[in-house]
Amino acid sequence: MQYAMSRAEPDSPKRRPDPGPADAMIGGALGWLFILVGCAAIAAAALIPAYFETLNIKQARETEAIKASMLAEESHRYVDFHQALVDDDPVLIERLAMTELRLKPVGTDVARQTPSDPLALVSDPAPLAIQNALASQPQMRSIENELSRPDLKQQAVIDVAIERPRETRLIIAATGEFRPLLAGFGGLLVLMGLWPRRASA
Repeated sequence: MQYAMSRAEPDSPKRRPDPGPADAMIGGALGWLFILVGCAAIAAAALIPAYFETLNIKQARETEAIKASMLAEESHRYVDFHQALVDDDPVLIERLAMTELRLKPVGTDVARQTPSDPLALVSDPAPLAIQNALASQPQMRSIENELSRPDLKQQAVIDVAIERPRETRLIIAATGEFRPLLAGFGGLLVLMGLWPRRASA
């Protein structure tokens, strides 16, 4: 009796089942989620610093507007002073003679003399007393002080407060040293969302 030797056929590898409609829907949703989150991270890394730069420019513009307004008022005072000189204003001529040449009209007298330096009246070396002495100007200012008005420049509020968004972790990451990492993470998520998936047969 002859026996035929049976050759054992190798086991074929198990075939993975094709993805169904539910798998395709979940995979597509995950892909879109990666794309949206990645695009949001890239947009945050690109737009948030630009937005803060616009706030800085706006603050600088408003500060310069205040300075320009002060310069315009000072220029107007100089124009009025020049026009008074051209018109030979008697009040201005008398005042110039009094303050610049120390001359007074004949038959008149100075009502009250005060030190030209307001700090000469300070008897208390405390900072508050010095500040009050500087703030109180003599009754008759010099022409230069009348035109330039350094007291108004000292009292002017030049620092403009611009409303800024609250600092969150996203803002800190998008504007700090981790900004390239945030943009790179967003790009990686976009690539993961665009990565091709196995379609159903």
